[in-house]
Amino acid sequence: MAKQPAPHPTLVTPRLRLRQFRPEDAGAMHQCFANPEAMRFWNTPVHTSRIETERAVRRFIDCTPSYYRFWAVADLGTDRCLGMVNYHDGHIRSKRVAIGYIVDPARQRQGLGGEAVSAMLKFCFGDLGLHRAQALIHPDNAGRLRDNLRVGDEWRDDMLYALLANEPLSQA
Repeated sequence: MAKQPAPHPTLVTPRLRLRQFRPEDAGAMHQCFANPEAMRFWNTPVHTSRIETERAVRRFIDCTPSYYRFWAVADLGTDRCLGMVNYHDGHIRSKRVAIGYIVDPARQRQGLGGEAVSAMLKFCFGDLGLHRAQALIHPDNAGRLRDNLRVGDEWRDDMLYALLANEPLSQA
């Protein structure tokens, strides 16, 4: 008999529940993906239709945890989806992943992204036993990875930040 996949882990913080995506989260995620300001540092173009977002949410639900996993970042009290946190480019056997997140523009600048990323990193370093998590960050200074990311027809530079399992999460 084939081994059943482990259930998608739910992570809880003081204000958030990181849970598996549901089809009904597409509306909330469209608030992020259709907003040029929210998408300015994302690696895909702004979504011009809700159908694009619905397809993306289906991919988030049907992920392959050894390569990538997506959590809906939901309000702990209401369970309303506020955004997403993920690891991708996973090399679970090599014990490293890249990470990303996006939060509804109406809820930005409240520390929700950092709270969600910290919870996910604790899971990655603790439960998955990873050694390294990295993020490509849009630079406003020197020392960048030149023309590293293509968004639409535009090439952008990035900066690479990494955190190792033995370093404090307060650096995240």
